[in-house]
Order: sequence, then C-alpha cells, then structure tokens
Amino acid sequence: MNISKDDILKVNVGFEGNLRSGSSLDFALAMQKNRKIGEYKKVAYLLRAILVDHPFSDGNKRTATFIVLKFAEDHKKQVNMDRLIHYLISIAKKNIIEIKNIEWRIKNAIE
Repeated sequence: MNISKDDILKVNVGFEGNLRSGSSLDFALAMQKNRKIGEYKKVAYLLRAILVDHPFSDGNKRTATFIVLKFAEDHKKQVNMDRLIHYLISIAKKNIIEIKNIEWRIKNAIE
C-alpha cells in the first residue's frame, strides 16, 4: 500500500484529530517498505499502530477504516462494512496486538 505519514495525518485531521505520538505509526510505515511481507500484513501493522497505540487525539477508528477502504479500492476488492466495523472495534477494545490475528480479520472483511 502506498501511503505516507502525511497522507494519514491529513485523513485524521479531517476527523478532527491531531497527532499525539507518532513512534508506532513511524514503525508501521517503515514496515510498508518491507518486501518480504504481504500487503495484508502491511495494513495490519498500520491498523495495530492506529487502533491499539492510539497515536491521534481523536478519529483513530475512522482513520483505520479509511486505510482499509483505500487498500480495498486500490486492490479492486469489496469490503463487508458490517464485518469490518466489528473487527476494527474488537481490535481496539481488546487491544489485539498479534499481527496474524489482525491480518486474518482484514482478509475476512475484504471480499
């Protein structure tokens, strides 16, 4: 997925948020350059950084939703919105940090 920190910050500003701490987001963005991992895993790193580490003052779940929708659009895939929302909320509420678990949820929400 081709997304920059500036892109993510602009999206989040649209949701009335601002960056509080960017270290986990920086790590997730660095993982985007790793050619050894798949595209879904790259998105999983972004989602974990946003949903679990809460780098923004507001709009973390909405920003994560935007990233998944953009990913699906870029790959010409459909999203089951009910499933996606359920999974994103569960990742945030349960502080799910396992990348494989987050990756599975993304794959299961995108058809």
